[in-house]
Amino acid sequence: MKETKEKGKIKRGYGMNELPAPGELVAFGVQHMLIFMFSTLPAPILIAGGLGLSAAETGLLIMCSLFVCGVCTIIQSFGVGPLGARIPMGFVGSFVFISPALLIIPQAGFGGYMGACIVAAIICGIVFGLFSDWLKVIFPPFVSGAVLMVLGTGLIGNAIANAAGGNGIENFGDPTFLALAGVTFLITLLLSVLGKGFVSGAAPLFGMIIGFIICICMGMVDFTPVAEAAWVGVPEPLHWGLSFPIDACIIMTLIAICGVVEILGTTSATTTVAEGRIATAEETKKTVITQAVTSVFACCFNVVPTISSSGNIGLMGVTRVYSRFAVTAAGVILLIMGLCPKFAAIFSIIPNPVFGGAILMMFGTILCSGMKIIMESELTDRTQTILAVALAVGIGFNSVPDALSQFPFWVSTLLCGVPGTAFVAVILNILLPGRNLKKPEPEVPQASDGGDLPPAGAEA
Repeated sequence: MKETKEKGKIKRGYGMNELPAPGELVAFGVQHMLIFMFSTLPAPILIAGGLGLSAAETGLLIMCSLFVCGVCTIIQSFGVGPLGARIPMGFVGSFVFISPALLIIPQAGFGGYMGACIVAAIICGIVFGLFSDWLKVIFPPFVSGAVLMVLGTGLIGNAIANAAGGNGIENFGDPTFLALAGVTFLITLLLSVLGKGFVSGAAPLFGMIIGFIICICMGMVDFTPVAEAAWVGVPEPLHWGLSFPIDACIIMTLIAICGVVEILGTTSATTTVAEGRIATAEETKKTVITQAVTSVFACCFNVVPTISSSGNIGLMGVTRVYSRFAVTAAGVILLIMGLCPKFAAIFSIIPNPVFGGAILMMFGTILCSGMKIIMESELTDRTQTILAVALAVGIGFNSVPDALSQFPFWVSTLLCGVPGTAFVAVILNILLPGRNLKKPEPEVPQASDGGDLPPAGAEA
């Protein structure tokens, strides 16, 4: 533990490889767990809601997601053999794979979607190992920004649908539903703006809990699935089987490569906050390989591929606790929660309006992050042309998917939303003249002098 004096007070902090005392370790682990948990819950809940799954199947997906998030976070932060970069970063279910799931699963089945994700994860690991230096040429920042913008746009639509009661219900858009969503949203907003540390980072979760309590008081919650669920259980792998449709595999591979580009930035952001340096080549390599392996593991347990979580970076800056063991503790807690079907059942019965109100700002933030990346990029006539076409295709066909109903499944899926934006942007970036064909020079990590920890609130 490191201590620094400021105006007669002692400020405590833990370095990346320092182990806090047992009591503190649990407390710090709970803080990270809250952020990781809400980062990984939207994927199973939105997919289950979009597909009309039963409460039992929704509970299974949530249970598997918590279990996978816990296992993968432990592997990444603590390390298991050659896997894990051993930095204070967790792995959660990726938002990028939510919208494609709702397009692919009705056509290829849940097993076909999982199989496509497994193929995509394996190919991404191989591609990074062979062509890592070229990824930033093919996927420059403005392409990633465009993908995030379209991702946020689609997810906001899902959040609004949930706020109105959920697609397919008879009284969709009931003012009571929208009022509940509005209250949950306002609570989330206030906690996010006025809260400190993990309270701010976990604001959506706290907002959802308060909204859930309000629904209980209004008699809108049926606890039957919770009563029927067991206290202890093991997540069921390959519940819907496994298959490998070629068209779905191609689409998911394109999307997964975008995720690899994102994880490169998150890895360096984590080490920058924790130790004031960019990630080493070895850390980056291990993170990507671990992401590929854990994504295969996740898909075997009916869960979307994993991605690095950036939600806890701000928490570390505020608390000055950069210990990777605190993140490992969060993984252990999540793993235990994933072995409790009754706990997962609680989240499966949360009314749609409450969930929609809690996630609305989070998805809006994703859209804003994409805009920020684009604005920070060098916007030439060429890049603006690529962005204009890619966004028009992705957002346009996502808004009117029936326009492609006469085409084969793989065509409609490839051109809608996130896949359409990524595909068009990458193809135009390769084909249009004026692209910088120079292979980028590898980044040289800055040496850490072992000095003071970064100041509180520091962000990449």
